[in-house]
Amino acid sequence: MKTTMVEQLAHYAVALRYEDIPESARTTARQLVFDTIGTALGGYQTELGQRAVAYAISALPGHEAQLIGDGRYSSAEGAAFANSVMAKILGMDDSHRTAGHIAAIVIPVLFAVAGSKALNGRDLITALVAAYDVAIRLGSHVRYEQRRRGLDLKGTVTPIVGALAAGRYLGLDATMIAQAMALAADMASGTEQYVYEGGACDTKDLVAGFAARNAVSAVRLAMAGFRGARGALDGEYGFLQAFGPGKGSAASLFDDLGTCFRISETAFKPHGGCRHTHQAVDAVQRMLADGPINPEQIEAVDLYTYAYALQPHFRVDPDPEGRSTAGLSIRVATALALVRGSTFPADYQAWDDPVVRRLRHVINVHVDEQIEAVYPQRNGCTIHVRMRDGAQRSGSLLFARGEPEAALSDADLFAKVHALAHPIRSSETIQELAQACANLEQLTSSDQVFAWRDVSESALHT
Repeated sequence: MKTTMVEQLAHYAVALRYEDIPESARTTARQLVFDTIGTALGGYQTELGQRAVAYAISALPGHEAQLIGDGRYSSAEGAAFANSVMAKILGMDDSHRTAGHIAAIVIPVLFAVAGSKALNGRDLITALVAAYDVAIRLGSHVRYEQRRRGLDLKGTVTPIVGALAAGRYLGLDATMIAQAMALAADMASGTEQYVYEGGACDTKDLVAGFAARNAVSAVRLAMAGFRGARGALDGEYGFLQAFGPGKGSAASLFDDLGTCFRISETAFKPHGGCRHTHQAVDAVQRMLADGPINPEQIEAVDLYTYAYALQPHFRVDPDPEGRSTAGLSIRVATALALVRGSTFPADYQAWDDPVVRRLRHVINVHVDEQIEAVYPQRNGCTIHVRMRDGAQRSGSLLFARGEPEAALSDADLFAKVHALAHPIRSSETIQELAQACANLEQLTSSDQVFAWRDVSESALHT
């Protein structure tokens, strides 16, 4: 009987050993854990983060896994849901140039199934690396077809890879992991309609929570004896047919598993907002490094980048309906960077200030044919600013900051997490978190990673 795709991937996950993984990939995995917990601590402080925690405790109760930032417990499904939503809220979770966002779903899944059991950092890293190997290949393959249909990669691909990661971490055999992945494939869901709905829709972040919860549920269903379709991915009516470019489109997609570890392609976000706005922010910051400018004196801005960053319209909308969709617009991000010098989440509070609003309408966006020719291998940008007195300023770069080719330093990553977490965590605690993640293989409990409670009870639960 021919091996199906879910079976191939499950066998890979089981066969992968920690010792097989290059140190560069292990380092990225450790950094992803630190970055994801940091972004979740930031998300915990938002109104939506608090709602996610309250929902997990009341609607998905239990004492199986802990909620990041809160210290209380819920069921594993509840913790996966709430922690994933919190990690996604600020839009500062990891990114991949062609496969979207992975860590904000998979890492909460791994901690949820770890629960109160002894944490095995080596197995956690191995499971995370295996998940990225599948997520990046599969996500990149179906990306354009899913965008055409309005689907959200994090809702369709990550339940499948989350189930693979959880199964590998728990030590399940290949047969059971394949069943979990197959069941998760039938939980694939989520559209990007939220990008057109302004501030009245929460699903940008809830889709991540659904995916994480579904991944945990799929593993538990498989462990309880439920079975999915062997052809869940590559069958006649499987995932590739329903959600991708066709059932026979990926025959050799996974042939290089175990020789090329794709987790090392991960980008870490230094800014808030959509990743496809960051190259513009970087170009502005590079320009401002040569000296400040008066935003009131800017007459026009010409921005040149790759086409995917400028399509569809919400990516360039000068007048988004609300804060949540403002973070998706490259015009908003560029205007904010010109006025405030950065686009951290706090900067987006000024997204509709009068000076920012005026600048949004004098930014002209263009596809740069040279940048387009090398995208996604590069994701650069060039900006030209013309002042009212005729003076001109420019900024340009080949890669957005945080890409492997323009990597954030350990100090940069620490500064990001510190800025997000410091309102509810002391500098000493954040340093302990950084150290714990850097020594992930040596930890014995998830409590050592995100359970610190060094602020008042009232501050945590308001």
